Amino acid sequence: MLDRIMEWIADYGTVIVFATILIESSGLPVPGESMLVAAGVLAGQGRIGFWEILLAAWAGGALGDNVGYALGRRYGRGFVYRYAGRFGISKSQVARLEQRFLKRGPPIILFARFIFILRQLAGFLAGTARMPYGRFSFYNVLGAGLWPAAYCGGAYLLGAAVEQYLAMGRWVFAAVGLCFVVALGLTIHRFLREIRSEAGKEDGGLPPEPDASSQ
Repeated sequence: MLDRIMEWIADYGTVIVFATILIESSGLPVPGESMLVAAGVLAGQGRIGFWEILLAAWAGGALGDNVGYALGRRYGRGFVYRYAGRFGISKSQVARLEQRFLKRGPPIILFARFIFILRQLAGFLAGTARMPYGRFSFYNVLGAGLWPAAYCGGAYLLGAAVEQYLAMGRWVFAAVGLCFVVALGLTIHRFLREIRSEAGKEDGGLPPEPDASSQ
């Protein structure tokens, strides 16, 4: 697959990189990570400009998440309310989750770029939760720059010796990805723990059920 993607980039240049990252960030599962690695390898071999690729990926990622944000803000809440009840989640619980996402969501938006599936859904979730657009844009633009810088930059450094070091390079990319997975996992764990804690406090504050034997 990497060889095929490299052929596409060689034929279409930054356009194919921009379009792929834009589509993936909008919510569709296309091979964005592989595109960045292949583009970085080609840039390292001098067959395409590194900064052109980096800027194309950055712009595609930032714009794509804006599409997801707009869709989430327009349709997300109705979608969640429609299907949440099927999983035993009430509207009040959804509202509580939204409030927590507004508080803990920025790191998730930042690190989600490095996690498949979350990368596609981050913008939609932010729009659904009505995250202020200014805050979303800051972390979105920052994450959209860090992601291609890590993957495309790593591949660029290996590009001149790709045949010899590609296998090692995969471990490098995996290590970078693992760091962000751990950081994101800790953020989500704390997010869920606070939700459970608040739910427990609410349950504990309810008046006790009347004893039927005393009636």
